[in-house]
Amino acid sequence: ACTGIDGRIVRVEADAGNGLPSFHIVGEISAEVRESGMRIRTAVKNSGFSLPPKRYLVNLAPSGFRKSGTGFDLPSAVALLCCIEQISPKFLNNSLFIGELSLNGSLVPVRGILPVVSQAVKEGFLYCFVPPGNVQEALIISGMTVYGAESLKAVIDHLQGIRELVPAEPLAPPEVKEGSGFPLDFGDIRGQAAGKRCARIAAAGWHHLLLIGPPGSGKSMTAKCIAGILPPLDLRESLEITKIYSVLGLVDEKTPLIVDRPFREVHHTATKAALIGGGTIPHPGEISLAHKGVLFLDELPEFRRDTLEVLRQPLEERYVNLSRTYGNYTFPANFMLVAAMNPCPCGCFPNANCTCTPLQIQAYQNRISRPFLDRIDLCVEASQVKYEHLSDEQKGESSKEIRKRICRVREMQRIRYK
Repeated sequence: ACTGIDGRIVRVEADAGNGLPSFHIVGEISAEVRESGMRIRTAVKNSGFSLPPKRYLVNLAPSGFRKSGTGFDLPSAVALLCCIEQISPKFLNNSLFIGELSLNGSLVPVRGILPVVSQAVKEGFLYCFVPPGNVQEALIISGMTVYGAESLKAVIDHLQGIRELVPAEPLAPPEVKEGSGFPLDFGDIRGQAAGKRCARIAAAGWHHLLLIGPPGSGKSMTAKCIAGILPPLDLRESLEITKIYSVLGLVDEKTPLIVDRPFREVHHTATKAALIGGGTIPHPGEISLAHKGVLFLDELPEFRRDTLEVLRQPLEERYVNLSRTYGNYTFPANFMLVAAMNPCPCGCFPNANCTCTPLQIQAYQNRISRPFLDRIDLCVEASQVKYEHLSDEQKGESSKEIRKRICRVREMQRIRYK
């Protein structure tokens, strides 16, 4: 199971007793786990096994935290077949089972494989049975023999020694050209020398940045180029980011490991829960999806004031704590905030064609609180680009060259901050 972005091992126990035929699942479970009983029994029947008419009880232990998700289908079915002596318990030692069952007994991919397998390796598990769609994600963690099973029948045949599954092997990574994950390049930006310089400084020092200027001055394009000049991720950072995306089911089946810095652009209608995470059992929000990358808030004054205020603590602490009925959850939020805004409602201030009154301009800028602005390190004015700059065909310094320089700066910082 996943609690936040961390994995926890659940022991699935099953018992078959005398009494009126029934099927119950207990152990502090959510509605989606509770309703899986009919699905499990139907999948077992359609896989060629018959459950005698008994009183069945499945327990998900420990009961100290709430379990959600559909990954308990496969271990529950295996435990049931074990308790009616279709499988010997000795074959289940050091084995982890994860997967959702369809009615015909085939296995369907589930979320959160990476944090669970990572925790299982720490606790000494040796074998892992997952749906085929989750195999490559499970193989990211070394030290575990991973089996990709198409169906419940394939898992049972392997455990009975009838037809053994072949351990999965990682696929060869596809050839990716450097910088292909970032289509926009700093060399394509015309003019805005001050804005580009501030963007380089912000990327080098991991500073938050605010761009203020009229529409069409290149604020959004500058912001979207910043992720491409940040230093490459190391393996530890890639695993941290992939865990977050795995919990939300956002990883690619064939190449699950995320190797590029995230860039998340949030619309101004986003709620507080969408930004910092939320729900009865909280899931990561946009600030966690932007962990080790860039969070871009365009049209900053259009965001609700209370929505922006919830960012104050994560901007300073680099993580977010959420307290709910079922426990406390901590999500990483070490992101670089890049925001953009117009200087006034019409966007033209301080040019002569601005139609806003001083009171309107002040009210518009007051939508952003002083404590929030205090957490933004750099503020730069992006003025209107002149025609001679736009028509200039000479390209500026490319993102590739800037990235090399920023990597050297980061290495100097690393040595200095020892």
